[in-house]
Amino acid sequence: MSKRVILLASCAAMISTTTLRAQEFAPAEAPGPQPQPTQQPVVTGRGLEAESLPAETAEDLPPGFDLSERLGPTPVSDVRFLMDQLGLQRAFGDSGIRAFGWVEGGYTGASTGPGLLSVEPRQNRFGNEFLLNQIGLVLQKPLHQDGLNFGFNIRYFAGADAALGQPKGGIGSTITNQRFSQDFRDLYLSAHLPILTEGGMDVKVGRMNTIIGYNGFLAPYRPFYSSDYQFFYSQDGAFTGFLTNLNVTKRLEFWNGMTLGANTFFTMRSAHSFCYIGQVNYWLTDEQKTRLTASVYTGPNAIFAAPGLAGDQNTTVELRVQQNWSQRFTQIVQSNMGWDRNTPVGTGSWYGVYTIGIYHLTDKLDGLARGEWFADVKGTRTGIDTDYAAVTLGLNWHPVKYLDIRPEIRGDFAGAPAFGTNGAHTDFSQLTGGVSFLVKF
Repeated sequence: MSKRVILLASCAAMISTTTLRAQEFAPAEAPGPQPQPTQQPVVTGRGLEAESLPAETAEDLPPGFDLSERLGPTPVSDVRFLMDQLGLQRAFGDSGIRAFGWVEGGYTGASTGPGLLSVEPRQNRFGNEFLLNQIGLVLQKPLHQDGLNFGFNIRYFAGADAALGQPKGGIGSTITNQRFSQDFRDLYLSAHLPILTEGGMDVKVGRMNTIIGYNGFLAPYRPFYSSDYQFFYSQDGAFTGFLTNLNVTKRLEFWNGMTLGANTFFTMRSAHSFCYIGQVNYWLTDEQKTRLTASVYTGPNAIFAAPGLAGDQNTTVELRVQQNWSQRFTQIVQSNMGWDRNTPVGTGSWYGVYTIGIYHLTDKLDGLARGEWFADVKGTRTGIDTDYAAVTLGLNWHPVKYLDIRPEIRGDFAGAPAFGTNGAHTDFSQLTGGVSFLVKF
């Protein structure tokens, strides 16, 4: 227990240090009136990296989601091949509706051999094999923030990742192929209500992606090909229910909602699986250099457990800070803590922390690094009661706006034999090397 306490305390210290350092970025007040340079107004979302779950959430709601001041890959919604080259902009006119999509495939080599990797990485989970991960198509009408209006989001995808994330009751739930299925990641109606605050409230009802975690499930919204432990073992990727977002100020927002349990498609995970999900996001300054996030998700069957080890009440708490140290360098520190009550082995618990560094080496090339630690106390997440650590180094080469090439090398380590293939747990460590090809249109 002492080791976990020390590590969690270290995480808190990192977050506190990051917050203090962030104050150094606040511009000093001028002693008197100064001429102001012509500049664009602050736009919600400009402080976010395009390939992240927070950017995906922001993309769905405010109009003019603008990352033009950010280096890095072109956001998938800004590629506009379907809208401009295929003429859908003319068809949709001034309705505000837009369409875009992507295709991702990749290869992973693993030291543990061919087959389904027993523990991590996800979504490139088959060793020594090429996967067609995702074919995605989106039709959406983002919300305007200038009065009462309505929108929708239809986000369909197919491929190996759809098999990994198949929801209960989903359109592909009868497909047994682990390398190909289909799913609606989002299928919801939305509304902007000009109530309570100047920024109003946004409401979403239906099947939707989660708001918890930095790493997105869909290919255009995650920085690496592989995923972190928290993403797969401590978070629910999508659900059916409702969410409200109260825009308190341009820097502060409150999310609150209800779900029907872990990964459902318009059905309940269990007879009583009504769950609460909430999040607070706060930018410390208008320049959007430091973003603090705190989230909670709790309820019966809110997230998945290892086979045969599920309890009846899950709770996950997340703390995250994103620091834009400069135009070129962004750092994320995230911690998840969770508990599952009344499992076959008692109360299961898990604790994790990671840091991600994203450095824009040039306008076409990014360097990526991730270090993480995850403790699965009593083994209710991975099936093995042990601690895990992983280090991932990668690149993102985006020579043109419609192509990302993401190679990476990753080392995973455990305190007990946890790694292997096809359900076996034979190795204390695992080395993987992979590359993904993401085409956006």
